[in-house]
Amino acid sequence: MLSYRHGFHAGNHADVLKHWACVLMAEYMGEKGKPYWYVDTHSGAGVYSLDSEQSAKTNEYKEGIQALWNKKVPKVFSSYFDIIKSLNKSDELKLYPGSPWFVAQCLDQGDRARLFELHPQDYKLLNRNFGGNRSIKVEQQDGFAGLKAILPPLTKRALVVIDPPYEQMKEYELVVQNITESLKRFATGVYVVWYPLINRNEKQKASEKMVSKLKKLGAKSTLDVSFWVSGEDEEAGMYGSGLFILNPPWNLERQLNEGLPYLVEKLGKTNKAGFNIEYKEL
Repeated sequence: MLSYRHGFHAGNHADVLKHWACVLMAEYMGEKGKPYWYVDTHSGAGVYSLDSEQSAKTNEYKEGIQALWNKKVPKVFSSYFDIIKSLNKSDELKLYPGSPWFVAQCLDQGDRARLFELHPQDYKLLNRNFGGNRSIKVEQQDGFAGLKAILPPLTKRALVVIDPPYEQMKEYELVVQNITESLKRFATGVYVVWYPLINRNEKQKASEKMVSKLKKLGAKSTLDVSFWVSGEDEEAGMYGSGLFILNPPWNLERQLNEGLPYLVEKLGKTNKAGFNIEYKEL
């Protein structure tokens, strides 16, 4: 359970989708003029070095963020890239933020963040990156248990990101259980669940089953967005990823439709690359 380190995968195509969408949602939450909580159940280290041994071992970022770096991008990506550029301080891409860093840059006065990370090494890095910020609380704890304990938030507004490594099959069911319990405590929160598109039969079925169950939980609205860089029969392992969002911002579907064709064009590896967006209301 504690073997996963996101540093091996930082900045890949799945990160681009997830973090770009998180920035869009955080900006929407901030526009309301009312404070909110950001909760990340599996925070990771917060910031990743693309020169690290972990990153160099896989080089996944080269087919992700590196392929978009210093390019002219659609306006809908502006804030996402501004945050990465402000972290790097130069035109050279050396550091890539995790979800907590991206969203933290969008927080305003009165907003709060609760970051959970169980891995001891990543927790130390996370705490080092955010320990001095009084509006951000970092805890070395199982994120599912941490989420259960803090809902509903005092602000009655929250953006919750759930992004487990899915190393164990039971994690797919844990996501459903935790979203089910969270909706009972706090039905109006914005919940974001990341999931892999992976061509390993058992895991792909578990991922599909999880999303199917999430669709039936009774949220007032849901948005299921997926992006893949090749066909499932063309590449071993993870060929894409998705976000299942309960109670999404009203403008998110439009923003995703604006930007995803660009990601398909720039990050797609074959002519089977593509995306899908499915919005539903009760």
